Amino acid sequence: MTKWIERKAPAVCRELQVGEEDLRAIGRDDSVRMLALLYLIREFETTVLELKDADLIHGPVHASIGQEAVAAAVAVALCKSDMVASTHRAHGHFLSKAFLYYAPDDFQPIRDPITPEMQKAVDKTLAEIMGLRDGWCGGRGGSMHLYDAQSGNLGSNAIVGGGIPIATGAAWAQAIQVTDSVVVSFFGDGAINQGCFHEVANMAALWRVPVLYLVENNLYAVGTCTSESSCVEDLALRSIGYGFDSAIVDGMDPVAMYVAVRDAVDAMRREPFPFLIEAKTYRYYHHGGGLVGSAFGYRSKEEEAEWTGRDPLVTFPEKLIRSGLLEPGEDERLREMARASVARALAACTEERDEQRIIPASKWPSADSAAQDIRCEEDLFAGETFVEAEDFTELKTVTYVQAVAGVILRNMERDERVVVLGEEVANLRGGAYAATRGIPERIPERLFNTPISETGFVGMAGGLASVGLRPVVEIMFPDFSLMASDQLFNQIGKLRHMYGGQVCFPVVVRTRVAIGFGYGGQHSMDPSAFFALFSGWRIVAPSNPFDYVGLFNTAMRFNDPVLIVEHGMLYPQEGQVPVDTLDYLVQYGKAKVVRPGVDVTVLTYLTGVDQCVRAAQSLEAQGISAEVIDLRTLDYTGMDFAAIGESVRKTGCALIVEQGPRSLTLGGRISDEIQERFFDYLDCPVAKVAALDVPPPVSRRLEEAVLPSQEQIEAAMARGGRHLF
Repeated sequence: MTKWIERKAPAVCRELQVGEEDLRAIGRDDSVRMLALLYLIREFETTVLELKDADLIHGPVHASIGQEAVAAAVAVALCKSDMVASTHRAHGHFLSKAFLYYAPDDFQPIRDPITPEMQKAVDKTLAEIMGLRDGWCGGRGGSMHLYDAQSGNLGSNAIVGGGIPIATGAAWAQAIQVTDSVVVSFFGDGAINQGCFHEVANMAALWRVPVLYLVENNLYAVGTCTSESSCVEDLALRSIGYGFDSAIVDGMDPVAMYVAVRDAVDAMRREPFPFLIEAKTYRYYHHGGGLVGSAFGYRSKEEEAEWTGRDPLVTFPEKLIRSGLLEPGEDERLREMARASVARALAACTEERDEQRIIPASKWPSADSAAQDIRCEEDLFAGETFVEAEDFTELKTVTYVQAVAGVILRNMERDERVVVLGEEVANLRGGAYAATRGIPERIPERLFNTPISETGFVGMAGGLASVGLRPVVEIMFPDFSLMASDQLFNQIGKLRHMYGGQVCFPVVVRTRVAIGFGYGGQHSMDPSAFFALFSGWRIVAPSNPFDYVGLFNTAMRFNDPVLIVEHGMLYPQEGQVPVDTLDYLVQYGKAKVVRPGVDVTVLTYLTGVDQCVRAAQSLEAQGISAEVIDLRTLDYTGMDFAAIGESVRKTGCALIVEQGPRSLTLGGRISDEIQERFFDYLDCPVAKVAALDVPPPVSRRLEEAVLPSQEQIEAAMARGGRHLF
């Protein structure tokens, strides 16, 4: 007989209701602080919209008018050591956290004046939104990308949902380092449908991460109502499937928000675990700008009037006065304080000339600053010595994969900030390909098996890195990096520059090329050219065990994201490393001539090195002398064009050999640079050998037909080598 057995949900969702006694329990001090923030945010946002209408703000402006109770309550309920991360609608969150962080611990807005440090927080926030030199990010971030690590503002993010994994990673770092700080990740009703939230929510519960997911459900993502985007009216219910509790809270009521946040973070401090709060709130204006939503036809004036009647800037001061926690004269003092503070910020950013407000030329950032902070520019290797294999007298033979596992373990032993994560890295006696062998037995507490959630664990690694850890991430196949492309490129690769150089992302990503193994078109990508499109990434491709160890150590020293490209065909190959050390450095940005020659310059990397050396040896009988260069560094900034130029000046001919499909290789960029930099020395066009422009097939015969053959490489070398005859 069929029988259905009901299963108990692993978590609960509750709706919070508060009363007069909760307000009295909060007390006068924190209540007044919240009210002061309500007024400050509203005055600030109103001024920002006026500046936008006056064309004094470049780019979009997403005001939080109507939603101030959420930001104010969170800022007051948190400790200074706690952190927040936000969205494109971040002004209120950022300003509240910064304003109170820079305030004296006993700041009471009715009694105390705004200090210069507090005022500076308001000034810098407005300056950043206006794109000015004195903004938090030097004007690069603008309205949607605000960052100040000191005050615990981990950054606002213009990609809907894009900041959630980074915030979760930053919170995970608190658990790993055993602090009592928590992270609040603000996002909207639209972002809860992004896959990245669901990936990291699962991992946050698995790893007991002290992160508070705070969903500001203002009912609309641009103009799409939540009833059209979610079949669940109460979005907080989504947390139950991931095993952590949630609460539904009136986001127009500062008391309810304060109680919910206070209780959630108190519980997290006692026992780290994620929690979700859905704040039912309302934005009074359209998605961007100063028009109301009804002007665009997606909501009614009646609905807007109903929510306007719940305006916390009206209802909350009335409640405080009624309860005896505030006098009318004190209320007016708070309003005037907000007006005066924003007026001072406006005066700091603009001038009035001929009855018109303008931005003085001195307030703009210099044009030169646009090219700064793509990467960390400080000399991290001062006093260090870079070496090559020839510099050692005592060497031993190891396989490529033994070098991989050995140097990862050595870095974990040397630096407690190093953590390793990826799919299967702690299983199968060293991961799927033995690249983490020895680590599970030695340092299991910093080795993390992840779910199959590339977006989530890559983004969380970015969060770990942003607060001081040194994550090493294994992406099992390079093709899987496309699943994590937002986190790799929009986030980790860009945010240092966007946040004005204030934050670093020292993430090392390892990935193993599987070309030649018959894995087919979705497991056989060479990611080098794709990653090289994004200026924030450094890329190295070691072709032998010695270079792997030295380049890995160098990568771990950078404060920038580094991709290490490996090749599965190299894993069993043997090479030599020093007998007594794995701590040496091979120089980033330095190619290596592996076979000298005078007739043709051959540029390649990974498995192409051995292929091209064999081809060069074969052509010796024909009197052709090929110089084979192992590029080793593959990103544009780090590529050794000095070595390439020196060789091309000698040979007058260049050939680029790669395994990837022609349209997804570095050859086009390298060829263009050679012809632009060294045209006068070329005696023939730059040649390229690459795979056919198709996804690699699974069939052994077809894959062989697609990939560059030894014969093709030799023929291309021979054509180049005969260019003078």
